[in-house]
Amino acid sequence: MTNATVANAVKAVDGQTVTVTYKGKEKKISVPAGTPVVTFAPAVEADLKSGATVFVPSEKAADGTISSSRVVVGTNGVQPPM
Repeated sequence: MTNATVANAVKAVDGQTVTVTYKGKEKKISVPAGTPVVTFAPAVEADLKSGATVFVPSEKAADGTISSSRVVVGTNGVQPPM
């Protein structure tokens, strides 16, 4: 996996083509129709409810404790794709 910045999005015959830039280079990536594309947005406390799908990016310290600065929660039928 490579993190990149989306430079341009173009509608193609076979779905979506996204041009990304990384390390000074560009690459076109074909994204098949029906592929979920999501973004992050602020949530409210009510979004964290029983049965909600969550993703908790976290780090384990040398002493074994685990900490996280955020919780990603799915809403309106969209689940975190991580």
